[in-house]
Amino acid sequence: MLSQTLILRSLSLSHEIGKIATKLYGQEQASSILAYIVKNCDQTSTIIMNSERDKNVDFKSATSPAAMFTFVIGGNIVSRGVTFDNLLSMFFTRDSKHKIQQDTYIQRARMFGSRKKHLPYFELTIPEQLYLDWQRCFAFHKLALEAIKTKKGSPVWLADQRIAAVASSSIDKTNVLLDKGEMSFPIFDYSPKIEKLLYGSNDPISSLKQLQERIGNDALPDYLIRYVQRILPNGASSIALHQSSTIENMKDANKNKIERTKGLFGQVKREFPDAVHHFKIFYNAKGKARLIYKFNGSITFLKNVKNAG
Repeated sequence: MLSQTLILRSLSLSHEIGKIATKLYGQEQASSILAYIVKNCDQTSTIIMNSERDKNVDFKSATSPAAMFTFVIGGNIVSRGVTFDNLLSMFFTRDSKHKIQQDTYIQRARMFGSRKKHLPYFELTIPEQLYLDWQRCFAFHKLALEAIKTKKGSPVWLADQRIAAVASSSIDKTNVLLDKGEMSFPIFDYSPKIEKLLYGSNDPISSLKQLQERIGNDALPDYLIRYVQRILPNGASSIALHQSSTIENMKDANKNKIERTKGLFGQVKREFPDAVHHFKIFYNAKGKARLIYKFNGSITFLKNVKNAG
């Protein structure tokens, strides 16, 4: 009776696999795939990889499997960032109830497997919120790395209400400045002609690139433009180019350095309701200006004060 049940179950699985393979690769290829699976279905291995207490587990047989079809079930060790060779499928269902740390989660992403020729066939099943957090985590990390590559000034790390750059205990608040939502760049010479560059096109990316040609790559870095181009949820309206303002009317601002402890931007949502990226030039009476970038959300920029230019 048991054998008959197993046979029926195997036939049902074979039928399902055949349907999936046909849909993905066509009838002819599906037949070859199914025949290959049936021929090698006994070459399997299941490994429990859960904690450091599993002393007798050969972890190498999980990360570099000898068996053709290897199934690994794990928790703590896997989520710390073990790299699996030839990984084709992963179910990662553990969501995060707290902020996720960039340093931890970027390391943890190793478990999604080594990047080899089979990568286009890899499939990840993961909670939507965790996927979105992870995606933003990498976007923040890439922007920070791009800033480092320029070798101009101190690194800037990004965080928000769901993502922390590092553990809060690792931040020396006496030497680190947390700029709530604003990123500033070196001062440049201001001219009213700059306004024409900002509003002379319906394409904000094109306007930013023209502005960059005028004020220089230091005052408007390439990495920021590339970052903005990657995150445009509402198309061109995701970018807001605000009219420039003088800093002379701000009593609590440093007029020479063109900076303010509380930040220079005020409310940004009213005029550009669909925008997530906001750019604005602030200038002083001496003809000097600074470009400010603001992400419309709770993003925070962490900057080392000791080495900041």
